[in-house]
Amino acid sequence: MKFKNPSIRTLIFCWLALMILTIGTMISGRVTSDVALSSVLIITLGFITWFKSMIILRYYLNLASASTGWNKTFNSYLFAVLGIIMLIFLL
Repeated sequence: MKFKNPSIRTLIFCWLALMILTIGTMISGRVTSDVALSSVLIITLGFITWFKSMIILRYYLNLASASTGWNKTFNSYLFAVLGIIMLIFLL
């Protein structure tokens, strides 16, 4: 396994992406409103959450330097957990 730490520039870019995705989450989740979320918004929130989690896992926890098997395992596990949570909300 090769341990290659991400550069400061990469981490700052990831941080900016996480901030933009957080604003997207707030807009999609309608945090200032008391209305129920539609199924499209719930699915949108799930995909934004999955993408944010993958950024954190790959760059801040340095999963990018791990083997392909670990990457696929974490990706699949995260997708399954978020899929179950979205399914519960949709029901």
